[in-house]
Amino acid sequence: MYARVASQEGTSVTQQHHQDEKDQDPRTPSERDLDVLSRQLGRPVRDVVEIGARCVCGNALVATTAPRLSNGIPFPTTYYLTHPVITSAVSRLEADGVMTEMSERLTSDGDLAGRYRAAHQAYLAAREAVGERAGTGAVPEIEGVSAGGMPTRVKCLHVLVGHSLAAGPGVNPLGDEAIARIAPWWTREVCYCEGAWDTSGQAPDADLSRHTRTQGLSPEELEAKRAARRRESTPGTGGPGNDEPTDQPGPTEPSGSTGPSKEK
Repeated sequence: MYARVASQEGTSVTQQHHQDEKDQDPRTPSERDLDVLSRQLGRPVRDVVEIGARCVCGNALVATTAPRLSNGIPFPTTYYLTHPVITSAVSRLEADGVMTEMSERLTSDGDLAGRYRAAHQAYLAAREAVGERAGTGAVPEIEGVSAGGMPTRVKCLHVLVGHSLAAGPGVNPLGDEAIARIAPWWTREVCYCEGAWDTSGQAPDADLSRHTRTQGLSPEELEAKRAARRRESTPGTGGPGNDEPTDQPGPTEPSGSTGPSKEK
């Protein structure tokens, strides 16, 4: 929330700030948006080019990331779900086996499978448009690759929900379904931001997550690193032990969540 100021001059400045935000493209992230995103994710946000979806109060729900990051890494996950209440609710569905259930339905329901393939194509088209607006241009390394398991299976519900929130209802059938199924914990019509993340002090300014050391590596390079850690943790080798943490699944997000600078 914006701080209240007692002076008439301060009030005018705050009102002008609100007006400036209203006048710009609602997708364009403001400094306040980036601050909120960093607090939601628990780390300094990177490479966010747009806000894909907003809460009824105006806070970000989804961060839109360019298809090529500022460090040159191709990044297929365009829509990154950031709001902690939604990511937690979606994680409940994943823990309940909903992804497996949906993937099985894709093999037996031709109509659903067709609409899911259409969602895949819509995702690719949206990512290309984001790349054009962001100035990154074509990214041949991820051509034809969307996210979340599309077009044939469900690999990450957070990706599908992020897509549905950004694209609107009727584009991604399984993302829409997941949103309906988290209604006991979150709905579009209500703000759940109060108390959802730490608003005290300075926003996070250092990314301490282990994944930053492996981001952008190929599957072969990642496997080589894992093999090296397994060798180090073998008894008698002087390694760090079996309690050495593995690579984080994303930027300080819970397992199964999605976000900027994390590939799905």
